[in-house]
Amino acid sequence: MDIENGESIASAGEQEVDFILVQLLETSVDFRQWLVRQAVPELEISRYLGSVMHATYAGEGESDVEFGFRSVSGDRHLVLIEDKIDASKQPDQVERYFNRGQYRVDRGSWDSFTVCLVAPESYVSDEDEAEFDSILRYEDVLDYLEDATHDSAAFFSTVFESGMRRGRSPTTDASGVLQSIADQFQTKTEISDLVQTVDLKKRAGFRSTHPQHPDAVQYDVYIGETGESGRSTVRLQIASIEGLTDSEREALTAIASQHVDSLSNYEWHPHRKKNIINTKVWHEDAVQDPEYDSYVDAIVDELITLSETFHPLFVENSID
Repeated sequence: MDIENGESIASAGEQEVDFILVQLLETSVDFRQWLVRQAVPELEISRYLGSVMHATYAGEGESDVEFGFRSVSGDRHLVLIEDKIDASKQPDQVERYFNRGQYRVDRGSWDSFTVCLVAPESYVSDEDEAEFDSILRYEDVLDYLEDATHDSAAFFSTVFESGMRRGRSPTTDASGVLQSIADQFQTKTEISDLVQTVDLKKRAGFRSTHPQHPDAVQYDVYIGETGESGRSTVRLQIASIEGLTDSEREALTAIASQHVDSLSNYEWHPHRKKNIINTKVWHEDAVQDPEYDSYVDAIVDELITLSETFHPLFVENSID
């Protein structure tokens, strides 16, 4: 085996991901706080109470990961995590998660609970969005790890990336679609300063060369799945660049917050470091809309809306 050129993790499964989640919970205060914000945004953690893998209940199956915390109000809250990469759910599997949570509350062990799905973007369905209390995507964990100071962050990222390759669409290469998006966007946009700086198989990103526009702000497209049954995400990012301080990141987030309400179809994530504003483009809906000839047109339209809303705002409110 060639150690220098080999992959440390060739194929990670759900058990490996479960272990990484518990390891991060047990060793990183920052990750605990971040995970609580993603899974239970209405609560704030005051004290961490521990985590466990594969918690088993007689007659109600097992939870992949459970962790608990005391909120600032003093309540004990339990988060039950279902981790999925590519396996289909068992009959009543989600319901059994809720039964387990309610069982723990009824016995007085906890005051409240949340059931959270952790899975790659390509796995998450409309049904999942409706059934689970919250959803944490592998891609979001990777975004977090990109900024993390944990000594094992790079290795943990490798595990999640390996798991994503096993997902429902592990070979998705959206390069052609992204090239069409980039070409059309740069032809249609009225902002001449925008240039493409990210060119990956499933992502394209654009930054501004305007002297007053912050280099850290990026207008990004992520293709979850190609084709008319797929979906994409258009998002505003604050990338981690050399020299960007926490106070500068907070200032950029504050600037973005001024206009987020004007974009009704966009979600605002003020607690995230990187992907703070986003919207999903459902390809099937786009092709049925007479305004668009293809779902690419719809993605470009959202990218123009996002950039033309926030580009002038960042230029006018330069933090330099």
